[in-house]
Amino acid sequence: MTGSIWTMGLAQFRDRTASADPTPGGGSAAMVGAAIGMGLVLMALRVSAGKAEDATALSPLIEAGDRLMDELSRHAEADIVVFDAYMAALKLPRGSEEERSARKAAMADAAMAATEVPLNAAQSVLEALDVARQAAAVADRSILSDVGAGAAMLNGAVTAVLYNVDINLKSVKDATAAADFAKSRKHLADAAETRHRSIVELVEDWLARSGRTR
Repeated sequence: MTGSIWTMGLAQFRDRTASADPTPGGGSAAMVGAAIGMGLVLMALRVSAGKAEDATALSPLIEAGDRLMDELSRHAEADIVVFDAYMAALKLPRGSEEERSARKAAMADAAMAATEVPLNAAQSVLEALDVARQAAAVADRSILSDVGAGAAMLNGAVTAVLYNVDINLKSVKDATAAADFAKSRKHLADAAETRHRSIVELVEDWLARSGRTR
């Protein structure tokens, strides 16, 4: 795939994802969803800041959210880069012993990168969930449902992108690295579930008490 996914129109990205082309795949789609989820949280924060007595009180949280939305957007493209690198390694010649050795080394490096990148992406989403959790506590109640919606997208993105870890981990031949990756994967999944649950509790408690839906 050539060019940035962020220069595509929304319909073009949707149709490209639904096509037989391998990219953008699950990791990229997950991070696009995460970036949009972060955007919903940021929208709620900006609306809340506009209604607050001190409009600057939420600035640090908004700045953190902006940084993470940019980070999540970069992860969407990194997923495509590592997939393309792995496919390129698969296509390397293997006629001679030297070529087979070079191909094996390239595939090992590509498998490591293809496992590290979604782990890094999940870590960024975890930080975004932290921002969402803080937003749920301070956002204007009239727009709290959007924080909940954004957090749901972020949590789903963690689940989705960690499937890339699961599939690529099978190709990591270094046993120590594989064990470390598996440990990180479990920590990220558990932490995301815990943080998302705390947001859900805040949002649903408010909606139940207010008797309103949006």
